[in-house]
Amino acid sequence: MVVVFHAGNSKWWNQERRQRRCRLIVESETPTLQEQASHCSVWPVRLFFWVLGLTLAVAQAWVFRYQNTADAICYLDVSDGALPGGDWHRLINGVWSPLYPLCLGVLRWVFGISRSHEIVAAHLFNILFFVFAFVCFELFLKQFFPIVESVEEPANHQVIQFPMWAYRSLVYSLFLWASLSAIAIRTLRPDTLMSGFLYLATALLLSVRGKPARWGDYILLGLILGIGVLAKAPMLPISVLLLAVSVFLVKSWRPALRMAAAAFGVVLLVASLYFVPLSLARGHFTLGESGTFNYLMHVDHAGPAWYFQNPGLGKGTFVHPPTKLFDSPPVYAFRIAPLVTHPLRFDPSEWIDGVRPRIVVRRQIGEAIANLKQLTLTFEPLLPLLGILWALCLQSTQRKQLLAGLRRTWPLCIIGIAGCAMYVPIHFEPRYVGAFLLLFCCGLLNAPLQIPRALGRPLVFAIMFTIAVVLVLPLAEQAHQRYFQIGQGPDQDSLAAAALESMGVRPGDRVARISFSALDLGIERIARVEVVSEVDLTHAKEFWTAPLETQHTILNIFAAQGVKAVIATEPRLSGANRSDWKQLGTSQYWVWLRTFNSSAPLGS
Repeated sequence: MVVVFHAGNSKWWNQERRQRRCRLIVESETPTLQEQASHCSVWPVRLFFWVLGLTLAVAQAWVFRYQNTADAICYLDVSDGALPGGDWHRLINGVWSPLYPLCLGVLRWVFGISRSHEIVAAHLFNILFFVFAFVCFELFLKQFFPIVESVEEPANHQVIQFPMWAYRSLVYSLFLWASLSAIAIRTLRPDTLMSGFLYLATALLLSVRGKPARWGDYILLGLILGIGVLAKAPMLPISVLLLAVSVFLVKSWRPALRMAAAAFGVVLLVASLYFVPLSLARGHFTLGESGTFNYLMHVDHAGPAWYFQNPGLGKGTFVHPPTKLFDSPPVYAFRIAPLVTHPLRFDPSEWIDGVRPRIVVRRQIGEAIANLKQLTLTFEPLLPLLGILWALCLQSTQRKQLLAGLRRTWPLCIIGIAGCAMYVPIHFEPRYVGAFLLLFCCGLLNAPLQIPRALGRPLVFAIMFTIAVVLVLPLAEQAHQRYFQIGQGPDQDSLAAAALESMGVRPGDRVARISFSALDLGIERIARVEVVSEVDLTHAKEFWTAPLETQHTILNIFAAQGVKAVIATEPRLSGANRSDWKQLGTSQYWVWLRTFNSSAPLGS
């Protein structure tokens, strides 16, 4: 009987259930439909930019897989301390922070990377750091977009709110620009890793907005910031700023003061894993020497660059500078340390002992102006984007709404400005500020964007197309062009290192260099030899134009330093000196050894 009743009334039951659902939706102002629509609109955009970002990251890492810099080689040297049986003290360096080389060392050990493949593998590992930064940025967006979505609908029916899918596309495009253009993963540096911790800490900062201060949030924030300091030392002053900002974001600032102070204690506790061993090694308290080194080099102009024979405007005298062995062209020797590729580059701060920076206002202002110009050039690709969006704001949005929008995300603007300003007085590179510029733009873009209803969809698509062309397309174009320039063919550094070893040069041997740059240390790193002497990079051309007698004198000087080989990059050979040198395979490297012919100069 019950079954008959249910079957007979099933049509009525379903109709009543539908009506009841409609009433609930109307009464609750359709939150379920809004959430579902928002959820459905998020995933296509997110999936598209994740696929696009990973594609561009893989392409960039692969195209530049053979490229190395002096910094990259130093990070690999430092990472040896994380390998089984390695000396962990190598991870404590005055200039290079320990977390990035620690990660490289662990990954090299886990995957069993060989000497000949470690530079290529390290570039591919950069993809993992990019993914880490992207995940942290997603967590930031999880806190950021509710603030954007809280903007009230326009009262004017002639305009409509900028759609959320476009907002998301805009912010994702900015992330790809910051991560793959400003920062980039073309080289082996920790900036991508640091950016992830910055996004993560900022996400937690936004999550406490308007809420009661809680110990758990502050301890977690201190832990994230402390690990960020291990990734890169400039995160320490940023940690102070973030904790100070948090006091003004929570519901009550009084209890937050104690919690922020405790969180900074956590930052120092985690960071002490780096600065305590460094202070013990240096014999004085230090949080890192990169600031001192960069100030002496870029503002006080101690020089010659990297060889430090005079302190420039700095105070004091170098205690143990590189030894100058020859005047024209200048030739320098470096004291022997535990096996590293280039002792002069491994820990540059050791070579400035005895000299401290001196602030000269005129010089400081000049350097800051030059760095501001560089910052402007870095920010230049974003100007058309911000100009278009703010033109829309000023045309269709009331001043009161604009100020309300900026009040919601003022911490992002403050963090972005402070992060950029931190580098302007001393030394600036785009990779330093990519993440900070991204946060600054996110803060600005929270202003309510409204567009004329009649031009809604076409205008939105036109804006997003412009963004893609300005920010994302150059990344793909660069990867395509560079692939045909440097991304094809075998690894010349690895082949040259194998050829060098076949000539009797073994790991641990000492070598000298004649090169025009520090971007070609891959062969020495792969061969595991140590550079103990070299011709000044800026005077390498003088060696090849000098008389043959002078060249032989310098080669004798190299031999007196105990070198087994002299490696030259793209030498300017002539009929007179060609017999002294042999090419390493088909690479740009040539090598001098006394065994090549009996007329070669003899070392002591």
